[in-house]
Amino acid sequence: MNKTIVSRNYGKKQSLIIFIVFLFCILATFFILSQSFAADKVRMIEGLIEDVTPNSTKVRGAYYDITGAPLLNASDKVLTRNDLKIGKKVGIFFKNNRITSVVIHEDMIE
Repeated sequence: MNKTIVSRNYGKKQSLIIFIVFLFCILATFFILSQSFAADKVRMIEGLIEDVTPNSTKVRGAYYDITGAPLLNASDKVLTRNDLKIGKKVGIFFKNNRITSVVIHEDMIE
């Protein structure tokens, strides 16, 4: 009778271990697939220009290196660094933590 109880407990433990390994494999597969098929992380910071240096622009208290990023207006017209002026409203677009473009908004009367 003791052998029967021991073998039943062993079977339950083995089933539990198999279930845990199976669950871990499912979670690992989900994580790997979500990383490879996830959309690129796109974000934007919008605010007023607080400072302009030769290589960066300060918006919302942080400096952003805009070297090489296209400067555009809302109509996708290419602008120059001379258009970056303190007090202008800008949108800095990122893709995977790299600046892809800077949109300089026209002055608006409110």
